[in-house]
Amino acid sequence: MAEIQFNTPPKGEHWPHTWVVVGDLVISLTQEGKIPDPIWDRFVADASRPTTKRMLGLGYGAIYVTGRQRRSLVMAMRDNDRRAGVLGSSVARGIATALSWMGTKIRAFPWSDVAGAFDYLASPDLDTDEGLEIVSELLRRSHAPTLEELASRS
Repeated sequence: MAEIQFNTPPKGEHWPHTWVVVGDLVISLTQEGKIPDPIWDRFVADASRPTTKRMLGLGYGAIYVTGRQRRSLVMAMRDNDRRAGVLGSSVARGIATALSWMGTKIRAFPWSDVAGAFDYLASPDLDTDEGLEIVSELLRRSHAPTLEELASRS
């Protein structure tokens, strides 16, 4: 497995957006709350790396991303080979599916099928079981519900 770089808050702080870089994959977690621009900009810098070929976005709750933040992420993702989203809302998954019909390379999954997202992304730098372990650790470090709790809600 490639080097793992977690971008999570220091002890005692909460960030509504956290992420981890593993080889050619960036896994992000967006929770409720306003995302400060300096944190978002660091995330976009990682998403823009020439080595980033795949992205997995995890989201739950009422997610708030500004227009500037959305635009910067779209620009960062334009050269990615594959993108997947794991979302608790069937409406959000439907929007992602509709975007894929219009040519955006993204596929949406419910929290109960995070393994399917990793299978779809097919990163050469980690297998599905390793990916699930990393997601569980990202959730823990981000003070989010567990993977099992999120799967039971979707």
